Amino acid sequence: MVGRQISGDSTLNAEWKAKWKPYYEALYETYKDYFKVTGATPLPDDNAPGAFQERQKIIFAISTACQFDVAGCINAAKEFFQKYKDDNYQLPTDFKSTILKTVMSQEPVTEELKTDWEWLWGKYLASPSAAEQQILYYALGLIQDNSTLIKFSEYCLNETLVRPSDALYIMGRSITQTKLGRDVSLKFLMDNWTYLHEERFAGALFAVDAYVFGVLAKFSDQESYDKIKEFFTPRYETLGPGTAAYESSLQSIQGNIAWLSKHGQAIRDYVE
Repeated sequence: MVGRQISGDSTLNAEWKAKWKPYYEALYETYKDYFKVTGATPLPDDNAPGAFQERQKIIFAISTACQFDVAGCINAAKEFFQKYKDDNYQLPTDFKSTILKTVMSQEPVTEELKTDWEWLWGKYLASPSAAEQQILYYALGLIQDNSTLIKFSEYCLNETLVRPSDALYIMGRSITQTKLGRDVSLKFLMDNWTYLHEERFAGALFAVDAYVFGVLAKFSDQESYDKIKEFFTPRYETLGPGTAAYESSLQSIQGNIAWLSKHGQAIRDYVE
C-alpha cells in the first residue's frame, strides 16, 4: 500500500527504499545461494509439505532485494543476463522476470543498456509465446530513458510489431510502472488520443478501459489531476468503454492526493 501511494513522489520513494535497504540486504544474504548462475541451491520442491510457501518466500525475497537496489542481487541479475544474451542461456523460470526487470531498470541509462534494450526488444518480436512476451514487455517498460519509452510507445501503434491487445497493456501497465513512464504515457495518450481510440484500437475497445486506468490512476498530485480533467472534459464522449475507467482514475488520483496529504509527513519523519 505505502509503496503504491508514494511511488509518484520520487524523493520520498527513494528515501523509503534507503530506509528499508539494510533489511533487504540481510534478507538477501539468507537466500543468495538460490540466485546464482552456477552452483545454485535448488528451490524447494512444491510437492513437499510447506515447500510451496517457502519457495514463494524465497522468490519474493530475491525480487524485493533487487527492487531495493541490493548490490549482490543486482550483480547476480546482471551476470544472469549476460549469459542469457551471450550464450543463449535459459534463465531460471522463477527468477526470469526479476532478472530482466532488474537489468532494464538500472540507472543511469548507458549506451550499453540501450543496446541491451534493443536486443531484448528483438527477443520480444521473435518469441512465439504470449506468456514470454508478457514477461519481456514488462521488463522493457522499466528503462528510465525518455526517448526509448517514447519509441516503445510508438512501436505499439504498429500492429505488424505489436498486437492491439498487447499494445494497450504495454502502454497502460508496462510503461506506467515508474514515474517517468507514467509521465511519458500520459503525454503520449494526450498527443495521440484521436488516433488511438478511433483507429488503432477501434477493434480492441474491450481493453481501452484497462489502458485508460493504467495510464491515469497512479498519479498523486493536483497538477496532474487538473491536466487530466482539462484534457478529457471536452473529449468525454470519446471515452466510450473507457468512461468508467476514467471516472475511477479520477477517484484514485484524489484518493492518492488525500492519502499523501494525511500521511506523507509521517512517512518523511519515519525515513529521516
